[in-house]
Amino acid sequence: MKQTRSFLLIVTVALLSACQSSRTITFLHINDVYEIAPLDNGRAGGMARVAYLNQKLKKKNPAGTYFVHAGDFLSPSVIGTLQHEGQRIRGRQMVEVMNAAGVDYVTFGNHEFDYDEQVPTVLTQRLEESRFQWVIANMKQRQGTSAVPFRKDGAELPSSVILSNGKIRVGLFGVCLPVSKDFLEVTDFIEAARREYQDLQGRCDVVVALTHLDVADDKRLAEQLPGLALIMGGHDHDHLHEQVGKVPIYKADANAKTVYVHRLRFNRRKQWRRTQSELVTIDAAVPEEPRTAAVVDKWQQIAAQSFRELGFAPNEVVYTTQVPWDGREKTVRTEHLALTDALAQSIFEAFPDSDLALFNGGSVRVDDVLEGTITQYDLIRILPFGGGTSQVTMTGDLLHQVLEAGRLSRGKGAFLHLHQARYDEPTQTWYLANQPLDRQSTYKVALPDFLMTGKEFGMGFLLPTHPGVKALFSPEPTDYRTDIRKVFMAFLKKQG
Repeated sequence: MKQTRSFLLIVTVALLSACQSSRTITFLHINDVYEIAPLDNGRAGGMARVAYLNQKLKKKNPAGTYFVHAGDFLSPSVIGTLQHEGQRIRGRQMVEVMNAAGVDYVTFGNHEFDYDEQVPTVLTQRLEESRFQWVIANMKQRQGTSAVPFRKDGAELPSSVILSNGKIRVGLFGVCLPVSKDFLEVTDFIEAARREYQDLQGRCDVVVALTHLDVADDKRLAEQLPGLALIMGGHDHDHLHEQVGKVPIYKADANAKTVYVHRLRFNRRKQWRRTQSELVTIDAAVPEEPRTAAVVDKWQQIAAQSFRELGFAPNEVVYTTQVPWDGREKTVRTEHLALTDALAQSIFEAFPDSDLALFNGGSVRVDDVLEGTITQYDLIRILPFGGGTSQVTMTGDLLHQVLEAGRLSRGKGAFLHLHQARYDEPTQTWYLANQPLDRQSTYKVALPDFLMTGKEFGMGFLLPTHPGVKALFSPEPTDYRTDIRKVFMAFLKKQG
């Protein structure tokens, strides 16, 4: 059963149910949180507000309340790309805020692995800084020819845990969707979940799952393990409730715009009776917990100073959207919509004598839907890594190779967004300004500098030394075009 309630009502419910706390296990559930402070001009989200709710819930049921996060918090974030004390922040701010907020258990999300390739250096640092427990059943770290559990404080991360208020015992396991990294070994999440469920079933009153999966995979998990009492999920960014048999699946909105409060009710014989789940809106009506708010403010001040040094005014409004800007990862790597169309056009207009403009969908990292007022801070959220833009004169043959590599990378970061270029599927022909691409001709292409490094998937050939590159124009260091975020901002301001 799901109910959507205000914060004030949820506190009232907590008061009324306090007498039953010995027979209730409560979960405060969030997922996919990249921002520590409220968004939408302070109206939505904010980890200090969630921390306040956590305090209230734990006060009413201190032995049986757990604050859980279903993955994705180390990345992507604007603050994570900045430097502090000589190092990139890279999720340090989020771990410190989550420590202050009183998070108890987390599982991995795919974005926890963004900062590392061959060796999990950054992840290891964040693990050691965290005061909450990580739980993961289907991921291990490769060491030579073997795979071993990740470690924290000298101990292996558990694949599952047993939570108890002294009377009720609840088993909890964590699983994550597949992630491709050299240092990571990922096993099938269904098999891992089944193993943990079977191990926990005889030792607990009920078993719940903390997952970072696509909702379709959560449904598969529920079908395979119909005895689960609850699936608390992540990865999807809009709140949802699905029911598969007797297994409820819940996900809250990204960036803590909402949270779920789940109450597992038991009778006097410790038999699970029902799960009551309430979606709570986190807005200005929810007070901030002072200690967490102080940590958030500390990192906001660090970020503000870094932004000023980079020439940004984070709170300045630059644009108002007429339609939602869908910047979710699964969208920008598969479709051309309003946000990516506008960004491609901005790059084109920065080099007006170009024949076309293109950029890789993986450069958009906001992983959120933006609507209404767009600030400079939002643009930094969209393009946190920045980077310059250039104009490359290349042969039609090389351009065709680039466009094909992007087209065949649908679903990956190398998927290309275009302005003044399109692909005609029936004839399998590329068109530039409604003229077929001529492989014998040359074209001026406006693009991000990153694409000329050969580091994009499937585009290792795209280097300044390629014989198909006839000229490369890079703006002077003082030119606004040396930062793609300023390119986008200049374009949006002209739109009014």
